[in-house]
Amino acid sequence: MKYNIQNYLKWRVMRTCVFMLLFTFLVSAMGMTAQAATSCKSKISYPGTTTSAVNMRKKAGTNYKSYGMLKKGQSVTILGWCKNKGVKWYKCKAKVNGKNKTGYVSAAYVKQQSKQVGYVNAKVTSTLNVRKSAKSSAKVLVKIPVGTKVTIVGITLKSSNYWYKVKVTYNKKTRTGYVSSKYITLGTQTNTGNSNTPEVTPKEQKGYVNEKVTSTLNVRKEASTQSVILMSIPKKTEVTILGTSGTWYKVTVTYNSKTVTGYVAKEYITIKEETSNDTSVIDQSFEVLLTNFPESYKASLRTLHNDYPNWKFVAVNTNLDWATVIANESVVGRNVIQSNYPRGTSTLAPFSYLSTEAGAYDWSTDKYVVKDGSNWYSANSQVISYYMDPRNFLNSTDIFQFEGWVYDDSQNATSVQNILKNTFMSGDYNVYDSADKKNVKGSYKQAFMDAGKKATTNPYVLITRVIQEVGDKGSNATSGTYKGYEGIYNFYNIGAFDGTNAVAKGLQWAKGGASNETTFGRPWTTPYKSIVGGAQYIEQKYINVGQNTLYFQKFNVKPTDSSQLYIHQYMTNVQAPYSEGRRTRNAYNTAGILSDAMVFYIPVYNNMPAAACQLPAATGNPNPYLSSIKLYNGETEITGMTPTFAYNQFEYSVVVPANVAAVTVKASAVSKYTTVTGTGTITLKDAGQTTTIQVVGTAQNGTKQIYTINVTRNTQ
Repeated sequence: MKYNIQNYLKWRVMRTCVFMLLFTFLVSAMGMTAQAATSCKSKISYPGTTTSAVNMRKKAGTNYKSYGMLKKGQSVTILGWCKNKGVKWYKCKAKVNGKNKTGYVSAAYVKQQSKQVGYVNAKVTSTLNVRKSAKSSAKVLVKIPVGTKVTIVGITLKSSNYWYKVKVTYNKKTRTGYVSSKYITLGTQTNTGNSNTPEVTPKEQKGYVNEKVTSTLNVRKEASTQSVILMSIPKKTEVTILGTSGTWYKVTVTYNSKTVTGYVAKEYITIKEETSNDTSVIDQSFEVLLTNFPESYKASLRTLHNDYPNWKFVAVNTNLDWATVIANESVVGRNVIQSNYPRGTSTLAPFSYLSTEAGAYDWSTDKYVVKDGSNWYSANSQVISYYMDPRNFLNSTDIFQFEGWVYDDSQNATSVQNILKNTFMSGDYNVYDSADKKNVKGSYKQAFMDAGKKATTNPYVLITRVIQEVGDKGSNATSGTYKGYEGIYNFYNIGAFDGTNAVAKGLQWAKGGASNETTFGRPWTTPYKSIVGGAQYIEQKYINVGQNTLYFQKFNVKPTDSSQLYIHQYMTNVQAPYSEGRRTRNAYNTAGILSDAMVFYIPVYNNMPAAACQLPAATGNPNPYLSSIKLYNGETEITGMTPTFAYNQFEYSVVVPANVAAVTVKASAVSKYTTVTGTGTITLKDAGQTTTIQVVGTAQNGTKQIYTINVTRNTQ
C-alpha cells in the first residue's frame, strides 16, 4: 500500500527461532550413527527410558539452559540424536515438572527400548522397500505393503535421515533389512476394513477442536471426506483420541448429550498437554510474565504457552488510550479495505465495513471515495477496532503478526522455496539490466536469501510482504513492462502512495525519484535489486525504529519518535497484519519450525473494552435518503414547496388552491438500493386545513428516513 521516507533512531530487537542444523559427522553405537551438531533435524519417534536422574537441556551441551530434571526410569520419546564435542545427545520429548518438553539429554543416561513393533504407515502409496543396507540405492530384499508388521532391532542415521533396521515376515519368508523411519509408525494396529489405510492405536489422548475450524468440524463414520457425517462439533469441543488412520484421528466425542465414535482430520485437532497429579506444580515464571498483560489477554496466552512452550510473549505497553487510538486510526484514508459492493458486485467487504465519514462517502450521491486502486475504500471504526484489538489474534494461526523480525542462520533456502511455491516467484528471472547493459538471470529463492542476510531481516516474512503487496501472480510493479517505466521493478510497492497512478509513483521511486537518488541500490533495474534493496529500506525505515512486527508496521502506536505516532505506516490495508501473519504461519508450518523458540511483541492499551472488539454484522447499503420529492395536481407540478428540497432536509410546507382536492406524490432515492414508500395519490383535507404526508426512504440495511410534507389547502 503506501510508504513514507524519513530518518529514524535505530532500535533492534532479538528473536530466537532456532531451526535444526544438518549433521556433519557419523558415529556408531548399537548399530546407529550420529553427526556433530548441537541440534537435530531429522526426526524419529522411538521409546526410551532414563537410567538415572538427568537434566533435559535446550540444546545438546552442558552449557545450555536446563528445562529441569528427568527422574530415573522415566519414559522419554527419542526424536533424534547428534554429537557435540565428542558427546552423544538424544533429542527427546518428556514430561518435566508436569509439562511436556522437548530438549536434549545425554545419551549415556537413556536406554532405547529394543524390539519395538511397528507398522508400515499410510505415507506409503503402494509398497515399501526393505533394503540390504541403510541407503536408497541399496539392494531391495523384499517389498511390503501398507499395514505390514515389522520388529525394529536397530536405528541408523545416514545422510541426515533415520533408517530402522527391521525384521519382517512376509509371504512366509523372514528377512532383516533397512527401511526409512518416516514410513513406520510404532504402536498396535486395529483392523479398519481397509488394508491400504492401517489404523495405529497409540496411548489414548485428549484433544480439542482448534481455531483452524471456521464453523464446525465434521465427525465422519470412516476416515474419508466422502464418508457419512455422524456429528458436527464446534471449536474447543474436547475429543478423546483412540487412534490414527493416515491423516485422520479416530475419536470419541460427546456433544449435545450424544456420544459418537468416528474420524476427524488431524489438522483440526490440537492434543492437550497432560496435567500433573501434583496440583502445586505451576509454571511460575510464565505467570510472572502474564502480570504484564491485562486479564482479558491471559487465558489465550496460557493456551498458547501450553501448546508452544518455547514461545515467548512480551507485553508492549503503548500508554495510549484505546478510544483515542481508534479515533486517530479512523482518520479517513489511514485504513482501507477492499470491497466490490460500491461497484455493484457483492464480493469482498460488505457495505457495513466501509466508512461513511466525510471524505470517505458522499450521502448526497451514494458514492464511496476510492482510496487506492479501483476498489479500496476507507474502513469504518468498528472494523479498525477489530483488527487492532490483539485479543482477536492470540491463537496459533494469527499470532504471527506480532512476531519480532530478525534474520538468523536457521532460515534456509528450502523453506524459502516452499513459501515461493505456487507464486510467480517460484522459479527464475531472466531480464535485461538497463543500468548495467547486460542480461541477468537468477533464482528468486537466492534473491530472498541474500535480502535476508544483507538486511538482517527474516526472508520468510519478506516473501509474505511481497505477496501481500503484488499478489501471487505479481502486478505491473513487478512485470518490468509498465509503460514509461520499462525495466524498473518494485516488489514491495515502496513509494506507491494510495490514489491515482499508485503503481507509477512506486516505479518512479524505484527508479530514483525526481532527483535520481541511488540509496538502497536504486535504480531497481532487476528483480534482484528490488528484492534486496527493498529489504534494506524496510530494515532502516521500519524495523530499526521500533516497527519490528507486522502489527507495528501497520499500526504505528509505539514509535521511537513520538511525532510519528499514527503515521509512517507501511501499508493502509487494515487487514494486512492479519493476512501477512497467516502467510508467515503457513510458511513456518511447511518448514516444520512452528514449535521452535519465537518472540512475540504484543501491544497493550489503556481503557480497553472488557471483551475483544467484534466486526460489524454484514449488512446492505446504509443510505436511506431521497434525491427528490415532487407534488402534482393531475399532470401539473405543484410549485412553491419550502424550503427548497435537499436530501438532508426532512420537513417541507406547501399551500395549494382550494380546488385541489388531492395531490400525487412522486419521490426518488439517492441510492438504487433504497425503497421508497408513502408516494401516490393523497386525498387532502377540507379547505383551510393541513394534510401531513410522510414519505419514507428505507435503506438496504434497514435504516429509515422520514420526509414530512405539510400540504395546506387554501380557502380560495
